Amino acid sequence: MKLTFNGHACVTLEASDGRTVVMDPYLSGAFDGKITHAPVKVRADVVTVTHYHVDHSHVGPDLAGPDGILPPTIDHTGRAAGFEFTVRTTYHDRVGGTHMGLTGMVAFEIDGLRVAHLGDIGCDLTPEDIAALGPVDILLWPVGGTYTLGPEDAPAVLEGLKPGLAIPLHFEHPRCQLGMQPIEALFEHVPDYQRPGVSTLNTEDGLTSGVVILEPAL
Repeated sequence: MKLTFNGHACVTLEASDGRTVVMDPYLSGAFDGKITHAPVKVRADVVTVTHYHVDHSHVGPDLAGPDGILPPTIDHTGRAAGFEFTVRTTYHDRVGGTHMGLTGMVAFEIDGLRVAHLGDIGCDLTPEDIAALGPVDILLWPVGGTYTLGPEDAPAVLEGLKPGLAIPLHFEHPRCQLGMQPIEALFEHVPDYQRPGVSTLNTEDGLTSGVVILEPAL
């Protein structure tokens, strides 16, 4: 399986058989140009959307196949493109969703690895959340704060889910200036990390473990 961090909270996962999943695609140019990551352009077999904010739910023509038909969108538990998806609803904030609303967490298996994307979770994981997500091989989770959990919350998330590989998302970047904290703010709280300077990991090369910081591809 090949995993590419496109930018913000969006990743592309390509299975060994070529099936492609795009998770939380952003709208390039959203928020009056504060997101300047280039558009995600890939033929997706399925798109997962944790919640319908424009920086997580842009399912447009760039993700369609040659016939122009848009891929199915998964925003609740179900099956698409041969994958079984579990979607668990949680809060986008620490006040029961009254400020930022709700968000989803998406988990599924691809090439024998269970991937969990926590969307824009802004509250602590509950035991029920952890049970619903199941054993996590690859974790994708927000660390930038302001709208989501921040760097100071990372140790509790990692301790709760105990992923084999954890990839931070949703942080401030020159191409995503939303008033979040930069990835460097994570280092104080998670000093044991790898930053290989790449945007893509291929599990056929051996599954890297621990916290791995990828660079936005777009």
